[in-house]
Amino acid sequence: MFSQLEALLALVQQGTMSAAALSLRISQSAVSKRIGQLEQQLGKVLVRRQGRRAVLTADGEALVAEVAPLMADLKTALSQRQSAAREQIAIAVSEAILSSWGAPLLVQLRDAMPNADLIVHTHRSPTIVDRVLAGTYPFGLCAGELPNHTGLMVEKLIDEPLMLVARDGDRAALEAERACQKTLPVICIEEKSHTWRGIEERARSLGLEPKWPVESSLAATRLALSGWGHALAPRGIARLLADNSACIDLGNAGLSRPAYLICRKQVYHQTNGQQLRQALARLMPTLGA
Repeated sequence: MFSQLEALLALVQQGTMSAAALSLRISQSAVSKRIGQLEQQLGKVLVRRQGRRAVLTADGEALVAEVAPLMADLKTALSQRQSAAREQIAIAVSEAILSSWGAPLLVQLRDAMPNADLIVHTHRSPTIVDRVLAGTYPFGLCAGELPNHTGLMVEKLIDEPLMLVARDGDRAALEAERACQKTLPVICIEEKSHTWRGIEERARSLGLEPKWPVESSLAATRLALSGWGHALAPRGIARLLADNSACIDLGNAGLSRPAYLICRKQVYHQTNGQQLRQALARLMPTLGA
């Protein structure tokens, strides 16, 4: 029954049979067959079609609410038994963090934990939250505002200052426009992202208008330096691509992007969790992000 429940939970997380099949690395027909077997065993209809998507019936919602936490705990327990033999720790890292200060942090983390084999996965923050909750990964590093989840333990690691990156690297032009304009149009991360949700209120209070939203701060910075417009980006990304002379640091103005370590409560108090948190506590102050 494990595989049937896994298929149902994948469908809930992904929304469509095809996406669920991709996440489980099986065929779409196999997902449908497993859910059908589960319905047959329980004698209840769990899923119904709604256009291209599949949605849960009332019985399906009740089952998922009951078994999802148990499945996550089971996955965590199995993963830890495998990890104990291989000394592996899986951690999912936000692409936004990895593009900034995450890469050097992971190298230092690997060196600080010589008895552990770090397995790194990269996703966007919302995906990481979902997969940590589901027990796919024990740990996640996420950027921006996080939704409230009672099943998660959350520790803030850093508030990374944001910077304005001048169009064509021309800081003088950027400063002149800020001085004479009530609002400054900028290229920035898309408004539906966790990062923008966390900084929007303060960014708008500083007169920043998200005129050109894009899917990554790395792309925003590249567009700015190529002449599209001024960009708003985390300091790690801005420094990666631009000289300090082309940027204005808004950290002192209170504009920063939070980053968090997340894990399930069961993982938080276990040995691997304690070791990882202790290593991060030692390393974060040395990053200079």
